[in-house]
Amino acid sequence: MADLMPRDGIFPSDGAILVTGSSGFVGRRLVRRLRASGYKVYETARFDVEGGEDRLHFDLFDKQSILRALNQAKPAAVIHLAAQSSVSGSSSSPLAAWETNAGGAVNICSAALELAAAPAMMFVSSTEVYGSAFNRGVATELSSPEPMNPYARSKLAAEQIFLDTYPSHAPLVIARPANHSGAGQDDRFALPSFARQLRDGSDTIKVGNIGVCRDFLHVEDVVDAYVALLQKTLACERGATFNIASGNSPTLRQLLERMIELVGSEASILVDPDRVRLSDIQKAFVDSRNLTTTTGWRPKRSLDELLRELLL
Repeated sequence: MADLMPRDGIFPSDGAILVTGSSGFVGRRLVRRLRASGYKVYETARFDVEGGEDRLHFDLFDKQSILRALNQAKPAAVIHLAAQSSVSGSSSSPLAAWETNAGGAVNICSAALELAAAPAMMFVSSTEVYGSAFNRGVATELSSPEPMNPYARSKLAAEQIFLDTYPSHAPLVIARPANHSGAGQDDRFALPSFARQLRDGSDTIKVGNIGVCRDFLHVEDVVDAYVALLQKTLACERGATFNIASGNSPTLRQLLERMIELVGSEASILVDPDRVRLSDIQKAFVDSRNLTTTTGWRPKRSLDELLRELLL
């Protein structure tokens, strides 16, 4: 196990990192970024473990597979991305969301308790946990979460599981990113769905509630934030929570209209009742000054860059 003590507050660059959910939309980009930064990175997979010694079998539903992976990699840090990440998916299959998000947290913590020295942990949660607290204004890390769907409730439960049961000697931080997107994201999510319909040349773009205000980031800015947290705070703070957001919340309608403009389409917009989420709040504004003050992170990519990438 690498030395977990901070070196002037900076995570040791020679420490190995295990990334759960490494084959996912964000995970693939994070792994590339960490390796480009010189870190030894272990990827994880539930089924297929081909691809060399840096790819390990890791099943969130199986504590023993988690323990074996941790003993094989001996990471200085784990970045836990693996999750059921769709709000709409959690509403249609709430048990799966709880089993993956909260149950997975239980299994990781249980496995870590069997290690002589547990690795530092970054748990990736979501600003969805604030829920109806957004109705009272901008959400900061001091805002009391009021989750409104199974995804958010299971993520908040997972946060508490880590805070209550992850080994107390090990560093622990919680990241709460706002909405983020980019090429390769599943089109169950709003912006990729709009982009796919526009790329397909649809005359009518089917949407849900596009009057809502949401904070959107380019996925690479979120990856920047994870790396910044790893390098600056992971080894020396336990239980700290950081929002990751742009601070701007346009409506989904504004974003869709800009996408239509960028491709030169004359498509009309049609609200599809099957796409409307009953639990939607009207406005979600997020404050991420804690992250900026602590790490210097700020988003670098514009919304137009994000939208153009989605439309390619």
